[in-house]
Parts: sequence; C-alpha cells; structure tokens
Amino acid sequence: MSQSSIPISYCRFVAFCVLCGAPIAVAQPGPKNVVVVEAKMIDAPATITLVGTVDAIRRSQVSSEIAGLVESMPAREGDRIEADELICKLRDESLRHQADEARANLLAKKTLHAELLAGSRKEEIARSKAFLEEAQADYERWQQEWTRVSDLYKGSESNAKEFHETRASYLRAKGRMIAAQASHDMMVAGPRKEVIARAAYEVDRYQSVVKRLESDLEKLTIKAPYGGYVVQRLVEVGEWVSAGAAVVELAELSSVYVRVDVPESAYPYQQVGDIVRVKVDALQQFFDGTIKHITPQADRSARTFPVDIEIDNSAGILGSGMFARAVVPAGPKQPIIAVPGDAIIQRGGIDYVAIVHPGPKGMKGILMGVTVGVEVNDWIAITSGNVHPGMKVVTRGTERIMPFPTDVILVDRNGTPIMTKPNEKHTEHTSKSHAP
Repeated sequence: MSQSSIPISYCRFVAFCVLCGAPIAVAQPGPKNVVVVEAKMIDAPATITLVGTVDAIRRSQVSSEIAGLVESMPAREGDRIEADELICKLRDESLRHQADEARANLLAKKTLHAELLAGSRKEEIARSKAFLEEAQADYERWQQEWTRVSDLYKGSESNAKEFHETRASYLRAKGRMIAAQASHDMMVAGPRKEVIARAAYEVDRYQSVVKRLESDLEKLTIKAPYGGYVVQRLVEVGEWVSAGAAVVELAELSSVYVRVDVPESAYPYQQVGDIVRVKVDALQQFFDGTIKHITPQADRSARTFPVDIEIDNSAGILGSGMFARAVVPAGPKQPIIAVPGDAIIQRGGIDYVAIVHPGPKGMKGILMGVTVGVEVNDWIAITSGNVHPGMKVVTRGTERIMPFPTDVILVDRNGTPIMTKPNEKHTEHTSKSHAP
C-alpha cells in the first residue's frame, strides 16, 4: 500500500521508514473503557454571547485615618496581602510622647478623685478638733474678761480705751471659735458631692484623651482590611500623608466578577443564581459562573443592563482586566438538545463531546467540537447542531477519545462491560441504568 492510499483513520498507528518511505505497521492501543449516556431534549432558554471584562470582586483604596510621615512601606505592587497584614507604618514618636503625658495627667486626676472619695483622715479630724477646743477656750476667757470690764465700765471704774480693746479681743476670739467650728464640721463631713463629681469628670475627660491618643497610635499602623493584591502603591517612605489620603489600592481576586451589558430584550430572562459559561480568551478556557448582581437601571444611550457574573478564582489564574465572553439567557425556554455536564471537555479553549457509534469491528468513539449554551440541572445545552437526541455521549473516559475513530468498550459506572447481543452487534446499545 502506498503512503497516499493509507486510510486516514489508521494514520496515527502507521510509521514510515526513514530510508525508503515504506509504511511500517505499529501495534494499535487497545480499546478504551467508557461510560455513556444518551443526549436528550431539555427545555432551556435561548442564549446570547456577550463580551465583558474580568474585575476584582472587591477593590478599594486603603487610606490613612490620620496625618503622618511614612516610616516604612513594605507593601509593593503585585504583592499578595493577607487580612490584617502590615501595609504602611507612619512615624509615631511625637504621638507617643503626647500619649505618655496624657496618661500621667490621668493618673494624677485619678489619685485626686480617690483622695476625695476617701474623705478626711482621722489625724486631720483630730487636729481640727484641737484647734476648735483651743479657740473655744480662748473665747471663754475673753468672754469672762469682757463681762468683767463691762461691769467696771458701767461703774466708772474702767476707762473707755480698756472697754473697747477688751470688746475687740472678745469679738476676735468669738470669730476664731466660729471659724474653727466650721472647719472642724467640714473636716468631719468630708468633701462636698459637687467637688467629688468634678474630680470624676476630670478623670473621664483624661481617659477619653488617652483613648483617643492610643487609637491614633494604632492608626499609624495601616493594615489590610481584607486579603488581596496590591495593584497600586501610592506613597513612598519619607512622604507626608494627609488624613484620608490613600496609600495603596487593594483588589481581592479570590473570586472575580465578569460584568456584561445585557440588551433590554434579554433583561427579563436574567435570574440571580443562574449558572452561565464564561470563556476567557487569553487563557483559552471556559469557566462556570453564577449571576450575582443584576442592576435594574439601563444605560440610557445603549439600553443595556449591567449584570455581574461571579467566578471562583481560588487557583489565581484570572487577572483583573481580562477580556471575557459570557453565554447568558436571552429568550423563553424552548426544547434543545443537551448532554450531561460531565460529557464536556476542553482542549485549547474549544468544547468537545465524545460520540460513540457502532463500527465494522465494534464500538467506536470520536471527539468532535461543539458549541454550548446554558446549563440546566447539570445538563448543558448544545447549540452547534451536530449532536442529536439518542446519541451516546461519553461521560467518563472522554479524555481517552481522539478526534478520529477510537476503539471503545461500553462499561457501566462500576467498570463492568455492557454485553451486546449478537443481533445488536452493529446497533447503538443503551442501558436504562445509564440514563440520568
């Protein structure tokens, strides 16, 4: 057989002599075990393919709450930052001194308040009592002297000078006794409630000052509010940062959104929670996304509604700004051919389904490209028109099938071969146990 006459279905298993070009037979690999399910008609909505852009599920400019000089800036563009990890540190020397001074003042106010609450000491009360008793004795002495001098003055036995001097001394002694009595009463009663309350207010005020300064000290250390990537570094070491100024832009990419603009004709068919397929051209891969947000306000010029599709990005292969295409519902439900989700495989950014059909010497499997639509209950609509109801599609073992006829053996999910009756040798074999 000449090289040109070799059937294309056998080319994979034929080698050629490097000297004369004659074909050399090579042993073919054995049949592949596969599990199959019949394609069927389902009710699925019409679809439309829309272009969109991959974006972070959360993005923010992390700002400084207070002003300060940048002392250190460990976060750099492209770094992965975990929640509460240090982003930026501002100089804290001046603020620490203020906080120390406020703590000292607070301690003094607390001490004074405690002293007032404790009341007068017994030693102080004893001293004030002694002063009172001394004042009382002095008063009693001058009271007697005043009585004596008054009697003498009435009898013209004392002069006016002695009378007035004695009277003045008596009044001074009486005043000292009244003052000593009041002082002793105050000492026994202790501080007034108003004085204690004012001291308590001062304690509260300085506690607030200390808390504010300590809070400001904590704010000098700027940490990540959530895990994400630093996409922009906005300050450098040595720069002055104003209160409210941003230091980095942070983007969370554990999940991503693909935003597409849905035409108003398709808007009524969007439902939060629907599963849609998204292709990222740069990666040549398909992803299953979930409609997360539907904005009910249309762009007035384009008459389109923004729809956010969430995609898990735990593998970290999707970057913000990537171009994407999403297949979203665009019309009422209608019958369409579908295959199980397990029947779809991707190679080079193209969806494939493996079809099994009878051949001259047994069952054959062949891989063919398809275009997919929406997913309904783990079944995926096929819109390319090359899959028909009743066709056997491979749900397990698809990766072993080639784009040309490949020998296969039908097995159940336990790996047990499905026996074929002699009169069914060249017909498609099905098993009800394999139907979904």
